[in-house]
Amino acid sequence: MTGGGAASLAFGKEQSFTGSLTGAPDYWAFGRNPTLTELSLENQLQRLDEADAVESVESVKQNFEGAVAVEAVVSADVHGDVQDLVFNDSGTGFVSGRPASGRIFAGIDYLDGTAERELIGCIPVDYSVTYEQGGMTTYSLSMLYADEQEATSITPTGVTQVTDGSSVPFHGTTLTIDAADVTKLQSATLSISNIARFQRGGETTPVDAVIAAPETTLEASAIFTGPETRLDLAYGGGSVNEPQDQLSSVTGSFSLTSKGGASVTTYDLPKLKPDSYQWADLIDAETDLTDPTTFHVNGGVTVS
Repeated sequence: MTGGGAASLAFGKEQSFTGSLTGAPDYWAFGRNPTLTELSLENQLQRLDEADAVESVESVKQNFEGAVAVEAVVSADVHGDVQDLVFNDSGTGFVSGRPASGRIFAGIDYLDGTAERELIGCIPVDYSVTYEQGGMTTYSLSMLYADEQEATSITPTGVTQVTDGSSVPFHGTTLTIDAADVTKLQSATLSISNIARFQRGGETTPVDAVIAAPETTLEASAIFTGPETRLDLAYGGGSVNEPQDQLSSVTGSFSLTSKGGASVTTYDLPKLKPDSYQWADLIDAETDLTDPTTFHVNGGVTVS
């Protein structure tokens, strides 16, 4: 950033892949404490050699591909619109076909002017929501983009911003596993990877995009309160005291509520199975025993 307040970051939703934006058009902020963690492009140059040349003599552009990633605090005012960029079933889940797509506008007022990059055909690749005890609940969204355009002024106007009281603190987040709220929760991350990919043809830029093969994982760590919680699930589920050959699935949910009490979103997790289970800090008088657990989430995440 070139001085406080010099940067701008907003997004719009495309009506179709690389198509025009919805609304008049409409623009949204990503949330408070936004961070652009990545903005890069690749021309995927290929070097060409000649028989009598020691070094390559030319580089030719192949496929163009851009990558952009944003982190921000979850907010009731805009997060439903962020989820419209992630989930292609009207923001409620995944269906086969084309993914949701949008445009991101990243701008800077530098000392001698303004520069903006309009990232076109942004499709989701990875998405996560993270809870940390004592902090704000945040999300991360990584996307690929198909093309971009430079401007010397900031395009988005009338951007929907976050209002006071609409952000989600740690005490507005509830994780439920097997019909019981996880008590003394220290950290939790719900992650979805491999959401969408490009289709290419005879052009350097992608010609279309499709849903890939989304995979969802839940990582949770809580102060240990007894074996009847995650340990029994890691053994196989039910009243067992040793690892079983098969594991039972349980349901779960990850619910977010704003500081002002507004329901922001609930991720319904139909089939949870522990992939790994640990004990951490067993012998440490200054800390509590926790049991970090990683779950596979199957059956299709839905958002309500």
